[in-house]
Amino acid sequence: MENIKFHITVKAIVIYHQKILILKRVRPSSDGLGYWELPGGGLEYGETPHEALIRELKEETGLDIKIIKPVYTFTAIRPDYQTVGIGFLTIPTNDHVQLSHEHTDYQFVSSTELLQYIDKKIYDDIIMTLKEYESMHIVD
Repeated sequence: MENIKFHITVKAIVIYHQKILILKRVRPSSDGLGYWELPGGGLEYGETPHEALIRELKEETGLDIKIIKPVYTFTAIRPDYQTVGIGFLTIPTNDHVQLSHEHTDYQFVSSTELLQYIDKKIYDDIIMTLKEYESMHIVD
């Protein structure tokens, strides 16, 4: 157990005109979750989750975001590595996506299209968040 590593990551459910932003990775996920994912990434030492999410979204998409609230957590356990993640509900303050070298494509998809791209594990968290978002009556 001495060599076990922990990684903390943040992910954004970015909602724009009732659609969710997804990004296509250059390579499929090492977790077997496929090519498409939510934007986000790992915390750097000394960062808060909010700071990391704002930085990661800017780096990966060029978007500035407004964080509404944290909405779910997740854990991925491997033999010598564990990821703990926090998913946030966000809205962009601009809509011009500029991809980094980590991704080859992006789409804003409806909740009905989402399952065609995203693994069911991720999909369930997003749908739960969308239901909460709709009840908040936020205009994007």
